[in-house]
Amino acid sequence: MNKNLPIFALVLLNLSTIIHATPQTSLDLTPILQDRFEQNCEVRQQFDYYVRDDEILPILMNQVTKDEVDEQNAYVSRVLTLKNTTYRGLTVTKIEFVWGRGLNLMEYLHFDLPTASSQQQFNEIKKNKQQNAKAANFVMVGDVKNKAIAICAWSDKNTAE
Repeated sequence: MNKNLPIFALVLLNLSTIIHATPQTSLDLTPILQDRFEQNCEVRQQFDYYVRDDEILPILMNQVTKDEVDEQNAYVSRVLTLKNTTYRGLTVTKIEFVWGRGLNLMEYLHFDLPTASSQQQFNEIKKNKQQNAKAANFVMVGDVKNKAIAICAWSDKNTAE
C-alpha cells in the first residue's frame, strides 16, 4: 500500500494542476445586449442569440451550465443557465428566448442581486434606460429582493405580414 501512495499523490497533483490551469472565462453581455435592453428592443427582427451567432454563440455556450427547452401550445422557450456572466457588472444567471405562437419574440435576462449596491445599480440601469414604456422593462421579481429580470418583447415582422 505504501508503494501506491506516491503514485496516487502524483496523480492527484497532476489532476489539481489541470483543474487550476483551466481558464475561467467570463462573458460580459453589455456590448452585445446594451442597445437591445437599454435603447431600442424593437430594432432587430430576430434574437441576438441567432443574429450574432458568429460572435456570441461559441462564447455563450462556454458559459452554459444547463440548456432547457420548453415547448407549449402557445410558445417555445429556451432557457440557458449561465456561469461567470455579467451585464453592466451585474451577475446574469440565465438568458431566455421565447417564441410566441402569436408572432411575438421575447428575450429575458435573469439577474442575481445579492447586495444592496447591486440592487441600486440595477435600479440605476432601469431608471436611465432610453426607451419608451412598451420597450424593455427592468423589474424586480419574487418575494426576495435579490432577483430581477430585464424583459424585451417585440413582434416578429418577418412573419407578421
